[in-house]
Amino acid sequence: MGINILPPIVANQIAAGEVVNRPASVVKELMENAIDAGASSISVVIQDAGRQLIELIDNGCGMNEEDCTKCFLPHATSKISKAEDLHNLTTMGFRGEALASIAAIAQVELRSKQENEDLGTEVLIEGNDIKSINIANCKKGTDIKVKNLFFNVPARRNFLKSNQIETSHIIATFLNIALSYNDIAFSLYLDGKQTYNLYKATPKKRITDIYGENFNKNLLNIEEDIDIVKVKGFISKVDLTRKSKNEQYFFVNNRFMKNSYFANAIERAYQGLLPEKTYPVFFISLTVDPQSIDVNIHPTKTEIKFLDDKVIYSVLYAAARKALGQNTLSSQLNFSEKSLSFPASPNRNFDYKPKISYNNSFNPFAQGLANENFYTPSLEQNIITQTEISFSRDSIVKEDKIKTTFESFQFLNKYIVACMQDSILLIDQHKASKNIIYNKLLTKQNAEIISQKLLLPYNHRFSPNDTCKILEKIEELRDLGIELYYKDDASFDITATPSDISAENAIELIEEFVHCEHLEIEKEEKLQKLLLSMSEKLALKHGKVLNKEEVIHLIADLFKLPQPELLPNNEKVILKVDADFLENYF
Repeated sequence: MGINILPPIVANQIAAGEVVNRPASVVKELMENAIDAGASSISVVIQDAGRQLIELIDNGCGMNEEDCTKCFLPHATSKISKAEDLHNLTTMGFRGEALASIAAIAQVELRSKQENEDLGTEVLIEGNDIKSINIANCKKGTDIKVKNLFFNVPARRNFLKSNQIETSHIIATFLNIALSYNDIAFSLYLDGKQTYNLYKATPKKRITDIYGENFNKNLLNIEEDIDIVKVKGFISKVDLTRKSKNEQYFFVNNRFMKNSYFANAIERAYQGLLPEKTYPVFFISLTVDPQSIDVNIHPTKTEIKFLDDKVIYSVLYAAARKALGQNTLSSQLNFSEKSLSFPASPNRNFDYKPKISYNNSFNPFAQGLANENFYTPSLEQNIITQTEISFSRDSIVKEDKIKTTFESFQFLNKYIVACMQDSILLIDQHKASKNIIYNKLLTKQNAEIISQKLLLPYNHRFSPNDTCKILEKIEELRDLGIELYYKDDASFDITATPSDISAENAIELIEEFVHCEHLEIEKEEKLQKLLLSMSEKLALKHGKVLNKEEVIHLIADLFKLPQPELLPNNEKVILKVDADFLENYF
């Protein structure tokens, strides 16, 4: 077989496989080009998760007619001219592959005008084939539309994920760049709806505009400056943690990067301060000599190689410990108080008698009020059937026939006592409820949780990745008793939560839910732990007063389970007291 030289269109399509693997890749390349063009305002417009349209509008320097055509040629770039320039990179893009790769797999419309020109240039290109070049009346800057992505490589288009997943990647890419360049105004439109409108701001204000006011009061400043690296940014107080690492950001010379080694330095600084399996939030910018890093080791340029990574690790750890230590000390001591005073102890001869108040009408034996908002559906009066339950020495077995009833009542507002013909059951009401809810979550049944309306909506802004997942699962969250509504500013108003669960705990529950929904099947143990954690929060609490119907329903639902007497983590739910138990005891 002879060696062939590939046609340019084929070569560009192959290159596109490295540079453009999903719509978010196009967004990244176009935003970086706009930043390099000196834009102070950038708008991104997305339709159909980027499949139908990705449009970027900027007010940068623009291009003349010659550059409007040359920019689509392979390895066409204004950033470098010789190999030595690779060691002094200060721009976002530099390889000259992006537009050529995008044009090879999409239909592209480009309009651009420089400030000193009266008219701009319009270029229509499809599959690297220039269809037309025209004079256009347009504003200073560049407006580029990428339509029908992967239209000529349908196999690649078929490998795209759902709209929610692709949109989440677009939002994450948009925010990675928006957080890097707080001196630029950014806006994002998804299917005609403005999702983000970020004005030029300070670094902390940009974070607050994206993640909400809660971040403003829970971020600590971190700053160190040595010859090798300048560290500046924010880490979270111990009160602000997450179940995932989605809100951990590193930027190197204003370029977003992923670095688990440096992330470990920050997380290690929190050692002993955070609950297990929770992670801090941070936004840290590193400024280094461009000659000490290599940003070209990965096609997406998110993985960067450092010459002095061990030194930077030590600086990050020390800076984080310093910020956390200062915050802990200042929270424990009030330096505004000039002196401390203590009440004098009473004189020995002073006859000190505490005042005692009491209510003469209080009756400790009065029956408590029945709870009308228990999570199970109400029953019609006097129509209560029970599943017959028989017992063996080792287990509790459910019979199919509905045959008899038994007496049951609540004890200490904590346990259910069920009196059978030859035995007594003691049921932990919290663990019984937990077992019921766990099995319903596992089998994706409606858990029948009754919610409580909040007096005022509780506003919260989730991470961009979680936001898309929540929108996809919003109806399933309502089945858990959580009602929330998406707002134009990409935040949510929580209007109802499960009974006895605060809005803050409901937020944690939502995050756990969307994470467990996306676990792979083989991660069974992790899924079980997440579902048990969710069930723990939703389950009936000890001290909850139940009426007779609620007691009976709880028992009936419990004995419909495959293993009513044990939770999946082997916690005991039921104690059976029968003749054998009593004889062994006495």
